[in-house]
Amino acid sequence: MTGQAALTDDGSSGQEEVPCHSTKRRGFFGGATKHSELDSKMERMVTQLVEELTEDEREHAARASYKYLWKSVTTKDTEKQSKDWLEEQSTVAKAMALRFLKSKKGNYSVALQKLRRAIEFRKEMDVDGLRLCFQASKLDLDEATQEKYAMYRERLSERMTTGRVYVCGYDKQGRAIYTIFAARTKDFDPEWFLKESLYNFERALACTERESGGLQESITVIGNYTGFESKHRAPMSISHKFMDSLRQNYPGRVNRVFLLRTPSTFLLFWSLLK
Repeated sequence: MTGQAALTDDGSSGQEEVPCHSTKRRGFFGGATKHSELDSKMERMVTQLVEELTEDEREHAARASYKYLWKSVTTKDTEKQSKDWLEEQSTVAKAMALRFLKSKKGNYSVALQKLRRAIEFRKEMDVDGLRLCFQASKLDLDEATQEKYAMYRERLSERMTTGRVYVCGYDKQGRAIYTIFAARTKDFDPEWFLKESLYNFERALACTERESGGLQESITVIGNYTGFESKHRAPMSISHKFMDSLRQNYPGRVNRVFLLRTPSTFLLFWSLLK
């Protein structure tokens, strides 16, 4: 894996739309769907999950794919009623539904409940706005949205200068590497600590989608604790909220976690966090 690249990055390139440049794999979002390998029962359940969603929920589920999100916000609404568009939306939304169904071991009712809650979470956190704010100049936005995105850019840019969390490099399967450099933590603003973390997490997912041609859905996480001291430890409430947000809303999105140079007290902290 390319973990060394991740460890030497200074985080200064965090303002790009998707700062990954593929030169060795299938090209921009080229690749076959993964759903062809589903057994018929699972496929029926996934289809039913998506059909139970409202039109708005289905759109937000599909937007978990950055490829679809960008296509959606740059396509006129009048063009989104065609059969081809709706079929594409449904197909992409099924990927999110499948992750929840798998995470709940095929329990349909629980998967539907958790899927809907995750969609609501994405709306409440304005995940789409966080992902799009650095591309506002390319979009046709009303004045209020422009002002909101400008605020997002300002807050994220300010926080990302520290290089606390960033995306750099890929593993051998094309999964982006999401690195947390804990000793670079400067403040613990509850709202923006979480939003900065989620923004970069979503960037890593977008990079993975692009680099692997849509064949991979998860990322690799590195927790680097070089130089870590007690003053760098986030309050338990903030750390727990971030971990719980990933656990509840991003099932199947983390492939592996590597922890480097952890202090002797880390195991206790980790056990409490879990």
